[in-house]
Amino acid sequence: MLCHACHVHLRRDYPYCLHCGTLRKGAKVEAYAAPELRWDTPAGSRTLELVKPVTTIGRSADNDVVLDDGSVSRAHARVTRTANGFEIEDLNSFNGTTVAGYTMHGNAMLLTDEIELHVGDVPVRFAQPRSAAIGSKTMVAGVEHSMLLQPQPAQPGLPEPAPTAGGPLSARPKRRSGWALKQVPDVRGDQQWVLRNTRSGQYLQLDERDVFLWHQLDGENTVRDLLFAYAQKFGELALPRIERTLDTFAALELVRGVHGQREPEKPPLLKRIGRAVLHALLRMELSIKGLDGFFGGLYRAFGWRFFTRTGVALLWIVIAVGLYAAVVAGAEQNLFDIRGAGVGGVVAVGLGYLLALMVHESAHALAVKSYGRTVTRGGFMLMMGMPFAFVDTSDMWFGSRWSRIVVTLSGPLSTAAIAGMCAMTAAWVPEPRVAGVAYQLAFGLYLNTLYNLNPLMPLDGYQALADGLRLPRLREEAAAYFTRGIWADLKAGRRPGLRQVGMAAYGMAAVGGTGLFVLLGFLAWRDRLGGLVDRYLPPGIDIVVIVLLIGLIMFPVWYRLFRKLVGFVKSRRSTAPAEASA
Repeated sequence: MLCHACHVHLRRDYPYCLHCGTLRKGAKVEAYAAPELRWDTPAGSRTLELVKPVTTIGRSADNDVVLDDGSVSRAHARVTRTANGFEIEDLNSFNGTTVAGYTMHGNAMLLTDEIELHVGDVPVRFAQPRSAAIGSKTMVAGVEHSMLLQPQPAQPGLPEPAPTAGGPLSARPKRRSGWALKQVPDVRGDQQWVLRNTRSGQYLQLDERDVFLWHQLDGENTVRDLLFAYAQKFGELALPRIERTLDTFAALELVRGVHGQREPEKPPLLKRIGRAVLHALLRMELSIKGLDGFFGGLYRAFGWRFFTRTGVALLWIVIAVGLYAAVVAGAEQNLFDIRGAGVGGVVAVGLGYLLALMVHESAHALAVKSYGRTVTRGGFMLMMGMPFAFVDTSDMWFGSRWSRIVVTLSGPLSTAAIAGMCAMTAAWVPEPRVAGVAYQLAFGLYLNTLYNLNPLMPLDGYQALADGLRLPRLREEAAAYFTRGIWADLKAGRRPGLRQVGMAAYGMAAVGGTGLFVLLGFLAWRDRLGGLVDRYLPPGIDIVVIVLLIGLIMFPVWYRLFRKLVGFVKSRRSTAPAEASA
């Protein structure tokens, strides 16, 4: 269900849109916790729940919200609960009411979640409540005083840097600026949080104990203070856990002042160039930032219609009818036969694939916008030597598990719908050349859909499966258990349970699937490069060039395998003298 105002997905167990604050149609506000007005006074922060149909704001004591300030009129403004949500209306006050920087002139304005008002000169915030089922608001710290910037001389009014760690327990860790933290809904009731470095875009999943430690890192508490606070909160002295958590925060550049942490020295120029080349070869991607505004405009213009009940129903109808049409067309059409369409037909098939690829990634992006999240970037990359387009949907870690699954599956389903339309064209359009081209395109797109839904590859199907099983590192854990864990259990006489057997089976399939994927990538690139090299290079040299080019393209694959092999050899060499002396 989408919000009728901003078209972002609604929570069925909550009466308001958590993106724009509009009341859900048919919701009875009295059955839910009320929104709040928050403001500061000399005595501290004040909060008022908007439980009444009309809430008055002013300086006189008979108002519901009393603001004792000279800029506030006796009867200044009122907040009214309407069918569309809560609206504020200025009561012809002397100094006026400002909503999100806009000064009101008699008309009522709808209040959205976390919007800031100024009643006269007094700031007031309208906020909708959160519960464990909804997830807390995202708390964001800015980067205007980022500790990653070059250190500047101390100036009055600027925050002091965190003291350098002088010992394991005397260190005073401090949070860096530029982070966002949010509680993520979990149907099992577990307290799960996501912490993001807003400068690097890295995410970290936390539990309740990690979040407790995070909030203590103010640069004043020492590690000893953290130890005792943790013991008082959770009833155990857990120094190893605290140290591991601090090291993780420091590794993601979220905390400074950790014992043993040193600011990295600037390496020589040649070493920096070598690291840059290695990083480019390992990631091999071309990304474009600043796409959120573009996809946000597309979503507001027409994209939201695909996520309505009607749009989703039509999508499944097209997919179902398209599968039937593919069977019908398969009885008359032949693979790789474009029925005399010639070069134009080949170009049409290629352009069709390109268009379908763009729609696939755009579907991911529009699904992200349907949940009110941000599309950070997009582009092209090489994975195991195979080219792919991508849209970065990592901001969905701030969403629910189900929302991530929807975003993940939106791409393959859009490709299946395009394939279905092509299959219907191939089955029921009488023009043979058009039908032939459409059949080739439909066949390729169905293969693409199955490939993307394959749970053994780190693509859409795998991501949906990992979220569905609540195992974000499914491949790594399954591969580790298959290569080491299950053999250790069998050797020790322990009988693996059903979950362990499933992990081992998936790990075996993932290892085999990865090897097959690498082989297909190698064969594909050898086929693409072989013709060009044979045409322009003499025999003998052509083989060397092909090996070098494929080695460069598939560098991320063999380099990681090489690193693992070197690590294994070093570990065996280090254990050999110990075994000999024993």
